[in-house]
Amino acid sequence: MRASLVAIFVTGLIAPSAHAKTQSAEQANTASERSCANDPTWTAAQAPFQIYGNTWFVGPRGLGVFLITAPTGDVLIDGGVPQDAALIEANIRALGIELRDIRWILNSHAHCDHAGGIAQLARDTGAQVIAGAADAALLARGGHDDPEYGDRFEFPRVQVTLTVTNGEQLRLGDLLLTAHSTPGHTKGNTTWTWTSCDGMRCLPMVDIGSLSAPDFQLIGNAKYPNAVEDFRTSFAMVAALPCDIALAPHPEMVDFWARVAKRDQGDVTALIDPTLCRTYANDSRETFEAQLAKERADAASAKKPRP
Repeated sequence: MRASLVAIFVTGLIAPSAHAKTQSAEQANTASERSCANDPTWTAAQAPFQIYGNTWFVGPRGLGVFLITAPTGDVLIDGGVPQDAALIEANIRALGIELRDIRWILNSHAHCDHAGGIAQLARDTGAQVIAGAADAALLARGGHDDPEYGDRFEFPRVQVTLTVTNGEQLRLGDLLLTAHSTPGHTKGNTTWTWTSCDGMRCLPMVDIGSLSAPDFQLIGNAKYPNAVEDFRTSFAMVAALPCDIALAPHPEMVDFWARVAKRDQGDVTALIDPTLCRTYANDSRETFEAQLAKERADAASAKKPRP
């Protein structure tokens, strides 16, 4: 077993949710798995591999789940859909790492395709679960009453141990991770940054919190009235980050697999692109503004009296 963590600078102990379900936990979990895993790549097997330095890919093919290793303990980011937990655990073991070496499980945001497996992973590893403060209640409810999706995509409830807000840092021995609040996709959506080294070359790593608004109601949503302002703040935040290697909860967000393929073909720098965070943020902003304009136009059209 690794040595215990040296220091941690986080706030907020989260109490268990009081929300009660009318169906059994087993029935609820089965239903959530069916509704959540609507993309076959989200449960597709993928051999674990080294991304750069102490950063590893350990998730299914279609979801970004990352392991950061350190002598004092390891950190897992995200947990895929509910049925991904066993796949992630097998990938971790395949790297020669014991599950109990995982000290922290960080969450990017409280949606079932990224938080779905965390409850089981936390039980099996004994790790602390750390998430953005504004997502802690939604994680504790297992996705129930999501501001955008209601109860469409519930998942096993996650007991958050510690919460972070913008700029807070977590230290595990020599490993330092920083939480950047990038709300919009969820209220507590978090972009995580750290540094990984290969020999003497150390690069800033960024796991970008999702910046999309799929099927969102952006205006007139009483459950998230400031969503538009939050998204715009997050676009600017991500665009400004030091970012040599960009990662994401959905690999296609940053063209991950195409870049991995180039690296495997001999381009050793294919994953390194200091412009990628800014490019992704700007592209996301353009898509968002077009979506917002369409929603406003549709709303205005609906209000016009019929001739």
